[in-house]
Order: sequence, then C-alpha cells, then structure tokens
Amino acid sequence: MSSWGCPHEIKGVCTRVNNLPCDLGMKGCVLFGRFRFADPGKNRPRKTPASTAAVPVANDEKPAGNNL
Repeated sequence: MSSWGCPHEIKGVCTRVNNLPCDLGMKGCVLFGRFRFADPGKNRPRKTPASTAAVPVANDEKPAGNNL
C-alpha cells in the first residue's frame, strides 16, 4: 500500500494557506475542486447543465446610443 503526503504540509500546518492547520480540501488547498471528498462541505457545488442556463430573450428595440 502507498500513502500520499502533501508537499505543503509541514508538522500539520499548511504553508500554502497562511500557515493554517492542514485540512485537506479547504479553500486554497491544491486539492480544492479537483477531487470529491466524503465531507460535502469541501466539495464545490455542481455545475448546472447548459440546457437549464438562461435563455436569451429577443430584443426588438434599437440599441441605445447616438441616434443621429
């Protein structure tokens, strides 16, 4: 078996995130947003599918600006 060690963790402190106690996946961590964690609070919110994105509205008005 192998294990993984973060190169930014020194004695339980994260040298990348203002010397805060190391908490894998915290905001600013190199793992943040790259992996799914068991703790849902460490995961980024899921992206909404493109099909539910805002639908463009037809604009029949003339653009505002110089009307010379």
